Amino acid sequence: MSPALRLVWPRPSWLTRCRALLVRQGWLALLLCCLPALADKPLTLERLKVAYVFNFLKFTQWPQDRRPDSPLHLCLGNADDDLHTAFTALEGKQVDGHPIYLHRLGPKQATTGCHIYYLRQGGIPVNLSQLRTAQPDLLTIGDSDSFVADGGHIGLKARAGHLQFEVNFPSLKQAQFQISAQLLKLALNARTLS
Repeated sequence: MSPALRLVWPRPSWLTRCRALLVRQGWLALLLCCLPALADKPLTLERLKVAYVFNFLKFTQWPQDRRPDSPLHLCLGNADDDLHTAFTALEGKQVDGHPIYLHRLGPKQATTGCHIYYLRQGGIPVNLSQLRTAQPDLLTIGDSDSFVADGGHIGLKARAGHLQFEVNFPSLKQAQFQISAQLLKLALNARTLS
């Protein structure tokens, strides 16, 4: 078949679906290879969230004037035992030369000293916009459906057996966080980011 004919023929829909699946599977492989401690255990939603968070941290740069000193303090809000146990895989891991220290915050405990705040859905409500104003160098990640709409930076969403994410681009830009464009392309709301 000549190259000219190949360009004219439409791609079969199964080929397009296979390519999309490979992209998603490649993303999952990237997530799992970055956390060898997770690769030998059964994959749970909590462990997948941890892998996503780790990759968000790897592809995020803080503003020069507010770049965290070593180590990075990752604080968990509303964390149950399963989520806390899953996040312990990050304890001591390095991101750009900074070891990660994990802190499980109690109800209404302040986020002072935290660089990353992961907020699990449920529990005591947190005013994310107010938190962003008080601590502009705090990267907020959460898993409630309205996390980004409520003012958080990165929101994880479990849908139909898949974990996806969306970003609050205006708040990330205002806080001067720089996230890899390749990572942003994978966001659910990627088309509205430009």
